[in-house]
Amino acid sequence: MPSAPMPNDEAQRLAALRSYDILDTAGEQAFDDLVALAAELTGAPIALVSLIDADRAFFKARHGFAASEAPRDLAFCSHAILDPKQPLAVSDLREDARFRDNPLVTDDPSIRSYLGVPLVGPEGHALGTFCILDHHPRPMDETTVRLVRRLAQAAQANLELRRAMRRLGTSSVTDALTGLPNRAAAMTELESLLAGGGPLAVIAMDLDHFKEANDAHGHAAGDALLRAAAQRIRSAVRAGDLVARLGGDEFLALLPGVGDWDTAQSIAEGICATVSRPVLHDGRNLRLGVSAGVALAPEDGTEAGRLARLADEALIRSKRRRRGSVGRTEPEDAARMAREATLLLAFAEGLPEGLGCAMQPVIGLRDGEVRGLEILARWTHPELGEVPPGEIFAVAGRLDRAEAVSRRVREIGFATYAALRRQDLAPGRIGVNLSAGELARADVVETLESQVEQAGISLSCLTVEIMEDAVLDRIAHATVSRLAALRGKGARIVLDDFGTGTSGLAQLLRIPLDALKVDGSFVRRLGTDPRAEKVVTGMVRLAQAMGLDAIAEGVEDEAEARTLARLGCDAVQGHFFAPPLEPAALTAWLRVRREGRDKVVALRGA
Repeated sequence: MPSAPMPNDEAQRLAALRSYDILDTAGEQAFDDLVALAAELTGAPIALVSLIDADRAFFKARHGFAASEAPRDLAFCSHAILDPKQPLAVSDLREDARFRDNPLVTDDPSIRSYLGVPLVGPEGHALGTFCILDHHPRPMDETTVRLVRRLAQAAQANLELRRAMRRLGTSSVTDALTGLPNRAAAMTELESLLAGGGPLAVIAMDLDHFKEANDAHGHAAGDALLRAAAQRIRSAVRAGDLVARLGGDEFLALLPGVGDWDTAQSIAEGICATVSRPVLHDGRNLRLGVSAGVALAPEDGTEAGRLARLADEALIRSKRRRRGSVGRTEPEDAARMAREATLLLAFAEGLPEGLGCAMQPVIGLRDGEVRGLEILARWTHPELGEVPPGEIFAVAGRLDRAEAVSRRVREIGFATYAALRRQDLAPGRIGVNLSAGELARADVVETLESQVEQAGISLSCLTVEIMEDAVLDRIAHATVSRLAALRGKGARIVLDDFGTGTSGLAQLLRIPLDALKVDGSFVRRLGTDPRAEKVVTGMVRLAQAMGLDAIAEGVEDEAEARTLARLGCDAVQGHFFAPPLEPAALTAWLRVRREGRDKVVALRGA
């Protein structure tokens, strides 16, 4: 008697079947009713819901059949699942070479005819069949086949409902693909272990080569790598350790009782060695590896979120050094985390006291005039001192308060500018930065217009600066329209940090611009790197070709200023001319400017 061949997707099929968690479970009324109905409507003495496991057929529901399972080699359904799209109908099993010698045909219970309709899950795998059997030969007419198809669909619907209900009970703690605990479960366990007070190692991991395989061979290949990695990591740690999938290709291991670097490193290196073998998928050997980072409790900390992030920092460091290596937490990581925690606490209840702004003048190189002021966030923490704008927005962004910070800073800046106008000290324009999030808001134009009107000025006083990365990666038509609306109401649009993003000329041409601002990282290399001068020259010429002003930021000394003047830059900004100044200092600086412009005058004709 020939055995049925294995389906091409057997590994995936078995994984799909096990995701239902139904093998070896007791009978359930929904399935029992369906097989009883099948027997009644078709007149068949036997009806089964048969699920094909690795080496057996498990009968989840059975009518007229005593056994709860049968060897897979003997199960007629092993042949039926080979084509998930078609039922298998055999009117006389003794006349079919596949079945004539089958003991279920030749001996008790003497099965002579069979009709099986595959039970196909949403992933396309045949899990088993809904089948009817008879002790006598019988033709399987179209009406019978159609009826059994409908009953099979009902059985499959019940399977899906059962799986969904199971997932509702476990999805909060389990990763569906790998069966490992998920992020929520891992963090709960980490907190519990830390509360116990014992030593603990936390190993953060992510897969090497995962993205390449996923992009080149599809999500099925990526899923195969994730399942293989989960199994291998689990096999490389101790019985009492926890392994979790955090999401994507990120994993975490918790090692209770391990508080020293040598032991943790040894286990982490064992994980890397175990994981780093090819995975056979769809006839291909896919590369797989893992990099790891280690944090230790109590040495590195005793707070769950901080330890997990420290392990992640160590992981990032290890990947920068070499894929497949193990990194550990450094003292500066802990210091940075402590600083971040302090800053987050300051923003926990809202915007901190003392959050304000400074303004940095923009100077015209040809005439020495103050062309404008750029508003910059300023905040001095009572313990940490002055906090840079980038750090302010990074911390505020984690608490969804970045836009609130921007509004507060603009409000103060606009009021200061309006006061300068009343004293006849204000330069031509006041510059504000808009983030990608603010640009994406449909009401950004109305918001800015409302703010300037409340301050007693207008949009024609504004220079709106937008980050290159915020707009040049397939900039949305709606964003272009909002920028055009601002420009139409008198605002100037400046592309900030030019040269640091992924700009293309076609994208630049879509944006209504008035100026490009050369990033300070290029300015700082003038005079020391010949390539920097060539790059800045190219940027200035591009701006000129597009009819735009070229503004350079981060000018720190006279040599840089003279070079920029020689290259044709229109305006500059930097500490050589003036640092960011708070309102009172800015007022005094502008008054002094009335008496002379010697720094800029000296650059004329440079």
